Amino acid sequence: MLNLPSPPDVWQRCFLALAPDAATRDALSALAVPPSARRVLHAQLHLTVAFIGVLSAGQGEALIRRLGASVCAFPPAGVERIECWPDREHPRLMVAAFAMSAAFVELDARVRSSMIGLGLGIDGRALRPHITLARFGRRTEAVGLSGEAGALPSVRFESLVLYSSTLARRGARYEALASVPLG
Repeated sequence: MLNLPSPPDVWQRCFLALAPDAATRDALSALAVPPSARRVLHAQLHLTVAFIGVLSAGQGEALIRRLGASVCAFPPAGVERIECWPDREHPRLMVAAFAMSAAFVELDARVRSSMIGLGLGIDGRALRPHITLARFGRRTEAVGLSGEAGALPSVRFESLVLYSSTLARRGARYEALASVPLG
């Protein structure tokens, strides 16, 4: 679905992400987080697939059209573990981490191919599938987590979304610019 707002002509801090369905967002939002963490808002939960950076409206439209023609249904994915990144001793993020399945490999390849076909730059980092659940302050010390995903149901993704990120005092806010349904 193209829903690109008219102003501005250029978006900053753009990225592509898988958007979980409502039941998945509910399950992820219900997970306990340490008191020292700031939970990611229910509506902001996503799995980043590719960072883009600056993007014009025309490039955004072309990218979504190309992805709409090449991206297909995405199977449910099981959370492998809940963990802190970079580590438990100095946590910055609490994430639901996924194994790099064949579905993630294929999606990554299609997204990168679409971006290259449009002359967009590619982030050199490898896809490391995860959904950020919470963020910690810079001075947070060791956090204890079980590390197990436990009773979390399979995660279902409903769309691939082009987002623009705006930095705010209480963290980044993401605006969905356009999306490609995965069902």
